[in-house]
Amino acid sequence: MFRFACQRLLPLEKTSIRRSVSHVDVDQCAVEVCRLVDRAAEHLRAASGQMRVFETKLNNKDLVTATDREIEELLIKGLRERFPEHVYIGEEGTAGASTGRKLTEEPTWIVDPIDGTTNFVHGFHCSCISVGFWLNKQPELAICHNPTLELIFTARRNRGAYLNGEPIRTSGQTELERSLIMQELNAANLERCEHRDILLTNAVGMLLKAHALRTTGSAVMDMCLVAMGAADGYYEFYPHAWDLAAGALLVREAGGVIMDPAGGDFDLMSRRVLAAATPQLGNQMVQLLGDRQIYHRRDDEPPPKKTNSNSKFK
Repeated sequence: MFRFACQRLLPLEKTSIRRSVSHVDVDQCAVEVCRLVDRAAEHLRAASGQMRVFETKLNNKDLVTATDREIEELLIKGLRERFPEHVYIGEEGTAGASTGRKLTEEPTWIVDPIDGTTNFVHGFHCSCISVGFWLNKQPELAICHNPTLELIFTARRNRGAYLNGEPIRTSGQTELERSLIMQELNAANLERCEHRDILLTNAVGMLLKAHALRTTGSAVMDMCLVAMGAADGYYEFYPHAWDLAAGALLVREAGGVIMDPAGGDFDLMSRRVLAAATPQLGNQMVQLLGDRQIYHRRDDEPPPKKTNSNSKFK
């Protein structure tokens, strides 16, 4: 099944022209990432049946497991062996400080080993392995795999978006009043007193205006749902680059739009995102959010200097 699901990422028939961008063989990148994500999914599937021991990172709601680290190492080590000249950005830090988390024009792999770690720890099946490949600051390949639910989302630039090998499209919804909107209200973010009122006001406003409001606990799953037409829109403040790198391409290739919540261009490193089935719906979501915007420290900014006081940054 995995091979069939990934066939749209893999090279075209021999009669077709092999796809390369600049000096990068995107076909070979697709072959390698499919092989490694298949291995990672088996690892995650096996770990799902075991007691999941976790640690906390910056607060008691920011979790990481040994499985997160093992999968990230498996993926990045395997890719680096094949593509040592590429840049790597990973959530759990096993990628090293290749660029200091700066997105450049160089071929860049952006990995989230388990998006939805809290879900994984609790046995709630909304968690995904997510890998995005970017080149010239644009997404080229995306694969998001939820092995527990056997959902394999793939996309390749200008080749469409797929679920388990079958093409998917956004819902085409244009009216917010008829839309199911995804959002995330992470408890750690609500602890930021200066932003709590904005987050809650936006949530209530969207709930009252839209048809329904939902959350999965995984930015990757939220974007996949928009891409497949099961949800119509998604917005979030505070997500990281690794939460969005693959999903952004999935939504675009499925016919949707990705933008900044204030209506500008999407910036992968900005920790801000809005995805919608159509530009019309996206614009209505932007209008509802209005000036209730949150601008956080970017992923490509250096961390704040340590002080005696507790930092509230993620």
